[in-house]
Amino acid sequence: MSAGLASGASMPVAGPLYPAPPFEFRGARQTWVVYEADAATLAPYLPAGVRPDADPAVCAAWACHYPSSTFGPYLEAYLVVRVEVAGERFWYQPVIVTDAEAPMAAGRELWGYGKKLAHLTWSGRGAGGPGGEQLVMIVERPRGVRLMTLAMQPERLVSGEELVSLPAAEMLPTLSHRMLPAAEAGRPPAIDELVAVDVRPRVHRGADGRPELWRGRGAVELGSGSAADPWQVFRPLRVLDAFTSLTDFTLPLGRVVPRA
Repeated sequence: MSAGLASGASMPVAGPLYPAPPFEFRGARQTWVVYEADAATLAPYLPAGVRPDADPAVCAAWACHYPSSTFGPYLEAYLVVRVEVAGERFWYQPVIVTDAEAPMAAGRELWGYGKKLAHLTWSGRGAGGPGGEQLVMIVERPRGVRLMTLAMQPERLVSGEELVSLPAAEMLPTLSHRMLPAAEAGRPPAIDELVAVDVRPRVHRGADGRPELWRGRGAVELGSGSAADPWQVFRPLRVLDAFTSLTDFTLPLGRVVPRA
């Protein structure tokens, strides 16, 4: 085998879909709305050993615009639930969609992110679309079946210290469930593990030195869902807070989290 083929970091070996991590992101616009949801309703959608750390459960809906990354430009949206595993707390990610092939495959294969391809529409100030006072992302899968509408109105700049002090926006590692089915009938999954990734974004700063981190009003509407995408299970009961930031960050490999 040639040196070029042997160095492939992902499948197919003859033409890897993505390089080896870490992956770089520049100028990422990430907008999230923190809310409460019914813990009993969403609990069956969590892996074994993972449970909400509060009742009502604390969740967040995220809309991400990545104009420059290792994978090129793309959009992404997901939901997270604040959970506990063997005494350690995380944001667990039960559903996530993107509009690009390479980050979908890398997310599923390396960390177990349950990524699917979807139709995402991103608009509002700083989004490269129509102007307006709000940032809005609409998630459809397939086109015409709406899974989520997220809207956020930035109102004031906040400091990183303020964000860290807000319980609703606690920065915890992201947890995912990496499950690879067996290739042979009658055998257990080849891989069945929880993976945590701790990403520490570097917030852009304005000419006055203040971080590009806004707080404001937010709203999340989860549609009726579908048999394939039960986003409605995580429907908000009450919105707690909303933020948007402009950052650079590096996405590394994660660590396996013991369930007990």
